[in-house]
Amino acid sequence: MVKPGGAASANYALVLLSLVSLLNYLDRMIIAVLVEPIKRDLNLSDTQVGLVAGFAFALLYALAGLPLARIADRGSRVALVSACLVVWSAMTALTGFARNFVELFLARMAVGIGEAGCVPASHSLIGDLFPPHRRALAIGIFQAGGLIGLSFGLAGAGWLAERYGWRVALMAAGAAGLPLALLLFLTMNEPPRAAADPAPARESAFATVRALFGHPAFVHLVVGISIGAFATYGMSQWISAFFIRSHGLGLAEVGLYGGLAGGGGGIAGAIAGGLAMTRLRRRDERWELWLPALAYAGAWPLFAGAFLVPGTLAAFTFQFAATFVAASGGAVALAAIQSFAEPHRRATAVAIMLMLSSLIGLGVGPAAVGVVSDALAASAGVDSLRYALALATAFLGWAALHFVLAARASETASAQLASDI
Repeated sequence: MVKPGGAASANYALVLLSLVSLLNYLDRMIIAVLVEPIKRDLNLSDTQVGLVAGFAFALLYALAGLPLARIADRGSRVALVSACLVVWSAMTALTGFARNFVELFLARMAVGIGEAGCVPASHSLIGDLFPPHRRALAIGIFQAGGLIGLSFGLAGAGWLAERYGWRVALMAAGAAGLPLALLLFLTMNEPPRAAADPAPARESAFATVRALFGHPAFVHLVVGISIGAFATYGMSQWISAFFIRSHGLGLAEVGLYGGLAGGGGGIAGAIAGGLAMTRLRRRDERWELWLPALAYAGAWPLFAGAFLVPGTLAAFTFQFAATFVAASGGAVALAAIQSFAEPHRRATAVAIMLMLSSLIGLGVGPAAVGVVSDALAASAGVDSLRYALALATAFLGWAALHFVLAARASETASAQLASDI
């Protein structure tokens, strides 16, 4: 066990949490690379696939997030993350046994319950392990762990599915989480909270939520993240199917090239955004909101290019560039949540953000893309998904507007919280 309290302990904890993030994103998004064989074997429509890929997971992910965040704000966050990892890993493996739409839907709901406790508790831990000027970089590394899961993990899942079937791919992904959960529980130290505050024992959940929504910058930040999630989750859950349908690629090819383009761009972007913030935040704290605004506005036309260009290499190139730009602002936006939440409210603040972004983004985004794709099928044929995805990119511009509005409101909120953070 690493000695608690020092930089080595914080870095070791960040490595473990990044591995948890890897499995979190892999098990959340694995359905994306398995869409076509699951749809074929279970005879599903695009609308049903969209519901399974998004809404089924997001429903209980959102509903369970706040109660689990309250536990994280009051109890052991390390124990909570470990337990949640066991639950969602087991449920991911169980998804491989689904025989029809209903069973698949219920299994994905159960995965959402387990994953609901991961990110709020992990962000709260990172907030206590690292100072504010290094927080965006730490969150970026945590997010990069998830994006590694999306790249190499999904590539592996595609390879397994092509050779042994989609059920084996789900079972293998689920089994990978159990040893990590044990390692986390036995070797990671629970850090002290950033402020010795008796409020957590007295403050009700309603009072916490009311206080957080009293910060206008927090509201605009959460709205911006949620609208951006509508676009990004809608695209990410369907992009593998897009390359299979519109570019004629196989599962292994989509897993490999899509993982390198999306995952590679996302990893590099998340770390680059965090590194930039170690300097920019010291100059002006509002950069943690300006940078996401610029990134989402810039990613909009790049994502549209990925879906509209005819060539496969050009499409992957646009995907890499778009994901890099979006991720450079996305990790910073997530870290900024903690600038508008007192230490004893951090996990709840992140849970609120995840609840709304999951319902709007993961819950509605993939389903909306599926519905639009089905509606366009009669006129656009195989390219119906291409145009549905291109339409979804416009929501990135809307998200950028809310980050700008959050920046305008942030100066007062930051000053009010300066003594607490």
